[in-house]
Amino acid sequence: MFIATLKLYPLALGLLLLGGYLLGAFSDQSNPLLAKDTFYTILTITSVIVPLGAMLAFFLIGRASDREYLKNTKNQENFTFEDPFALPDEQMHGYKLARIVGREPTFMGLTGDLYLADASAHCGLDADHVPPVKGCQCGFHAFKDLGEAVFERSINRSAFLFDVDLYGLGFIYQRGYRAETQVINHMIAPKRCMLCKILPVKRFVAKYEFSSLGPDMWQWQLRCSVCSSVTKPENRLSIDHMAAKLKIKII
Repeated sequence: MFIATLKLYPLALGLLLLGGYLLGAFSDQSNPLLAKDTFYTILTITSVIVPLGAMLAFFLIGRASDREYLKNTKNQENFTFEDPFALPDEQMHGYKLARIVGREPTFMGLTGDLYLADASAHCGLDADHVPPVKGCQCGFHAFKDLGEAVFERSINRSAFLFDVDLYGLGFIYQRGYRAETQVINHMIAPKRCMLCKILPVKRFVAKYEFSSLGPDMWQWQLRCSVCSSVTKPENRLSIDHMAAKLKIKII
């Protein structure tokens, strides 16, 4: 919700400028409907104080995330049991984000790892690790709460939301899990086009993305009939065909 509200900021600023112009705040009239000083005060608050407040909010959210990470890491150090065959047992069902990439569609985690719908984790930092490992972040991650995953997707708009089950050895945190193996049950597809954000989704389209943060690659989006009409037929897939290629359900 916070990110979605911020996206409306440029529109609100434009409407404010238009309103000031229509009410005479930019004119030399002696008695305009909106006094110039009043308008400039409102404009200063909107264009300076509001962005500074948003930056502060992002900083506080980041600090909270860092504290959560440190807390989880500290908890890992206390992961000791006298009997290794009597570990606590909990069904690890959750939600996660991933992108769909490649000419032949496959899943890519937010950290850049590629995997299938039913996969075992591999550590990209230490080949000797059999994930998950204490003191490392290797393994498949998932949120416990759907609402938290939905919020994360509001930040990562190119990612999709998936319902997953995790198996094998796993770490259980306050907000989620990290485990050895993962099965993707289904995709919770966005209802609105990922480009125009207005019309209902119709089909998947692939677009070649140039990136300064990683390798250039084809990335898939769900778009409406209008926004997907400009894409070549060979770069389009119906929702059913995508589900068949990924070997999951899309709801």
